[in-house]
Amino acid sequence: MELKALILRAPGINRDTDAALACELAGALPERIHINRLAEGSIRLADYALLVIPGGFSYGDHLGAGRLLAVDLIHRLGEELERFVADGRPVIGICNGFQVLVKAGLLPGPPRRSPQVTLTTNES
Repeated sequence: MELKALILRAPGINRDTDAALACELAGALPERIHINRLAEGSIRLADYALLVIPGGFSYGDHLGAGRLLAVDLIHRLGEELERFVADGRPVIGICNGFQVLVKAGLLPGPPRRSPQVTLTTNES
């Protein structure tokens, strides 16, 4: 049985086909799914073993890198996403996707409804 990987799509996300290929090469069955299909309930996050949030410039990164997609995820999928993480299912954020996870309060540590850290300029 192949593990199903949900590759999240949203405005400004790119390289989702590369993320899907990487999942496929690792033995998973990738499906590229738009956030609206999750929000409307036609697709359930619980039906997947892995969530991948690819990079790009989600929602144009207006108001901060990853911030609008993070707000969208928490507002529209908050409880479902928290259950997914609590069940120990892996979530990976690549580039902008990592920023989304931080802004959504999913990193570091247990999920929170607001971010506990932020990304900033590295002066080193």
